[in-house]
Amino acid sequence: MSSEQTVVINKSNSTKSILTYTLILLVFIIALFLSNQSEGPSKLPKVVTDEFTFTAWVNDGEDYLKKNYRWVTKIIAGYIKSGYYFLEDFLIDSPWLLIASIIFLPCLIAGGLRLGLYSLFVIYFWGAVGMWDESLQTVALMGLSVLLCVFFGVILGVLCSQSDRFDGFMKPILDTMQVMPAFVYLFPALFFFGIGGAPAILATMIYAMPPVIRLTNSGIRQVSKDTIESATSFGSSKLQLLFKIKIPLSLPSIMMGINQVIMMALALVVLACFIGAEGIGGQVWLAIRNLDVGWAMEGGLCILFMAIMFDRFSMSLTKQKDTLPSDVQEFYLLPQSWEKFQVARFIEKPLLYLHFVVNLVCTKITNFIAIVFRNIFLFFNKDFAEDLRDFLSKRYYIIPSFIVFLIISLIDSYLISIGTFPEEWKLSIRQPIADGVKSLTVNPGFIAFAKGLRAFVYLNLLRPLDTFLTHIPWWYTMSVFVAIGYFTVGLRFAVITALLLLFIGACGIWPQSMITLSSVLVSVVLCFAIGVPLGIIASYNQRFKEVLNVVLDAMQTLPYFCYLIPVLMFFGGGIVSAVLATVIYAIPPIIRLTALGLTQVSGTYSEVSRSFGGTLFQTLKKIKFPLAVPSLVIGFNQTVVMAFAMQIVTPLIGGKGLGLEVFNGLARSDTGRGLAAGIGIVLLAIIIDRITLAWTKKQRQALGLDAN
Repeated sequence: MSSEQTVVINKSNSTKSILTYTLILLVFIIALFLSNQSEGPSKLPKVVTDEFTFTAWVNDGEDYLKKNYRWVTKIIAGYIKSGYYFLEDFLIDSPWLLIASIIFLPCLIAGGLRLGLYSLFVIYFWGAVGMWDESLQTVALMGLSVLLCVFFGVILGVLCSQSDRFDGFMKPILDTMQVMPAFVYLFPALFFFGIGGAPAILATMIYAMPPVIRLTNSGIRQVSKDTIESATSFGSSKLQLLFKIKIPLSLPSIMMGINQVIMMALALVVLACFIGAEGIGGQVWLAIRNLDVGWAMEGGLCILFMAIMFDRFSMSLTKQKDTLPSDVQEFYLLPQSWEKFQVARFIEKPLLYLHFVVNLVCTKITNFIAIVFRNIFLFFNKDFAEDLRDFLSKRYYIIPSFIVFLIISLIDSYLISIGTFPEEWKLSIRQPIADGVKSLTVNPGFIAFAKGLRAFVYLNLLRPLDTFLTHIPWWYTMSVFVAIGYFTVGLRFAVITALLLLFIGACGIWPQSMITLSSVLVSVVLCFAIGVPLGIIASYNQRFKEVLNVVLDAMQTLPYFCYLIPVLMFFGGGIVSAVLATVIYAIPPIIRLTALGLTQVSGTYSEVSRSFGGTLFQTLKKIKFPLAVPSLVIGFNQTVVMAFAMQIVTPLIGGKGLGLEVFNGLARSDTGRGLAAGIGIVLLAIIIDRITLAWTKKQRQALGLDAN
């Protein structure tokens, strides 16, 4: 290409950019003019909202189902209540040492010494802060929900893998289930099944089921065709192929789905306190209502530690264990990175000997009992007897663990009553936290900072944008979204965007939708303002990145209900506090993806820049940032989606918009109104999600990162 052609192309691109920015400025000026001319919040014509009675249709449908099929829900709720009460009573009435062993031993076997010790810490913390029963109630709710999710999810996933037609039928249903805010699932559960544990379990099951369905389907479909053909050639039937080949080979994918199910279930059982479910969520909600910071923090930490424990446990089940012999790997039990510490070297050897002795004893006991079982079942079915012996021998920890549980139960029943968690071990952190927060909140410097931050966010960001979006004519806002959808995605999406926005407006929730949109946009702006610099620092400083990753892991594991606690502690209630809670919850993706995008930029570009005298800032601005734009946009996409999800719970501390409409619908038993508001949040999130993803794809194609 000649230099003249290059100059012409650059001029053309420059002219195009100028025209684009001029058009954007013109659109904004027109919008500003129209918003100033408005006398109040914009709404669709009353004749449209009166004719479109979506809420009435939903409520009428609900009444019809309750009138004619209430007996079905009573039967289902009865069975679930029986299972839940049995599990809850077993956990609460059992000696605390038995519960500790039931949790500790699987964590130790699956995740190693670190996870085992961490599980002991979690168990101790539950009892120390006085939330032993509440924690077990939460475990019972989550455990039964996960069991039902896995049972029905795996069945549906298998059916999807065996039938393309059924898979096509399930995809839009699963898409809708995954984008629907968690709080919305409480509506049908409450109105059809009443209050208590049963509706909480059903709502959790429906909410958390999609990942295991998708990953079961994906795992089975990814089984090698050569493997299937080989099994078929040896005369395997379809059922044998499914249960002997496909499902065993897809277990890692299924276990990954179970991990996601566990985390999603824990998030919803905490929210289930609003429909009468007991557990830690109820304690946190009571603490928030009573403005008891220490109490709320204790509950929040219980949830956090529980979430991390179950997350690490389920993740460990998906990993293949590395069993190197001790002469090859010096540190077998403790982390390899601890080798440099003399104390760790001292501890490792006795632990290794103890590990060897315990394994030897467990193996001998298991082999003996496995042979006994084999000889017993040999009279009935030889193949089953051999399979049972092989199963027990390979899992040498099952029988010894059962023996431990039995010994503890016998000791508690006939020798010494172990009872509940010892009172003398309790160590409440409620008062120190309350005192610390109080001392900070009365500090003049912090008071000035909190007031300044609240004033800045409200006066300079939230109120202007809120007023602007609510006063723009609805048709203008719709036209802008449709135009953006057309130029980024295409005509089909533009039409869909128009229909979705018309649905929101016709439901009579247009002003509330704009309030929600303004809160989300302000939250995203703050996430970028804070998250991008942190991501930049993490990309250049490995130690800072390691510390930050620990913090982000904890933030992404904690259910979003708990993010209300620190904001309420330091900033009180109100719409600004709702925005700040959203920022804390939604910021991890932008930090991670900023650091990832900058790290993945080839070091060659940086070296070339430095060789030509480019500074660190110039390299970052001119080279790394443009190449990292796709990652930044993905971070923006995830941050927006998480910010929309947070709008459901922010009304608890003063948030407004569609989330408040959902709460009002729940309080007034108006399912239609609450469902319409929940769907409104989903539709706004879908529109922005699709636009950002399409723009990301175009950016990647422009940079040559995608083939198509």
